[in-house]
Amino acid sequence: MPDAPAGALTFAPEYAAHDEPSFRAEFLADMARQSPLQARHARGVCVLRYDRRAFDVRALVGDALAAAGMLDRAALAARGDRLETLHDLVDPAHQAMDVSQQSAAARALYEMPAAFAALHERLLAEVVVPQLGLGPAHCQRTPTFRAFFPQAPGYPGETTYHNDLMLGHNPREVNVFVPLVRCEATRSLLLADLDDSLALLREFDHDFPRFGRATQTDADLMARCERICRPLEVDVGDIVVFDSRCLHAGPANRTALTRVTFDTRLLPVADLATQRNRYRGLGRRRASFTTGEYFSAHPIGGTPR
Repeated sequence: MPDAPAGALTFAPEYAAHDEPSFRAEFLADMARQSPLQARHARGVCVLRYDRRAFDVRALVGDALAAAGMLDRAALAARGDRLETLHDLVDPAHQAMDVSQQSAAARALYEMPAAFAALHERLLAEVVVPQLGLGPAHCQRTPTFRAFFPQAPGYPGETTYHNDLMLGHNPREVNVFVPLVRCEATRSLLLADLDDSLALLREFDHDFPRFGRATQTDADLMARCERICRPLEVDVGDIVVFDSRCLHAGPANRTALTRVTFDTRLLPVADLATQRNRYRGLGRRRASFTTGEYFSAHPIGGTPR
């Protein structure tokens, strides 16, 4: 469908509103504090590297799509499992996006082969957690896959700038973005540095419902978000880690190739130990962002700080 004009609210999730006084007091303190990641990386963002041959997630994506009946596995294998060509192999009906910015093909990736769970945890435990130096952490149990097909119909209106806290996540989480294709331009994640993100949110007094609406209806704010949220230029073998307070967006893919990525999150043990607030998602599942539910019951990697 065509892009909606500025001022038309086309993406309207329930945004978090932390109004209970004691909860809000700790929440605001977390918004203002220097996070452990920020102390090591002032922008609140860092890029790590891993051996793409030792953690070949791309082949498992092909297996999952084939199991869902969306792909001829041999056809993808003949292309060297190059996921950026999926738009040539997946039926257009499975490429359209819904209002949550997910395609049917991406939803099928919630049913990844059993081998993926171990590979995901090992990637975090052996690569991400040790390089971050934040000590052991609980990891998201089921990562979220994204498949943004070129020119796919259904993108919900304006670019939806947000951070995960607006959807109920914990400000002490650490976001992990893993590209499975080369990402650049609109075939990527748009990401703002932490200082720029916090400055904008302070102007709105951390009123997420008001800020969320304004990112689609206020032309000035939309332009400011566009200026600070720049596309990541990363490739397979890179991992982008960023502070959960950073603003970001998944834009409509205007390139000729498919974007396939997954994102996951870490909750450092040391941060969890000093936090009273408990956070819950505002989506359909109302996920509890606690250990043993959204996050693993056991911590992985690292040594305590």
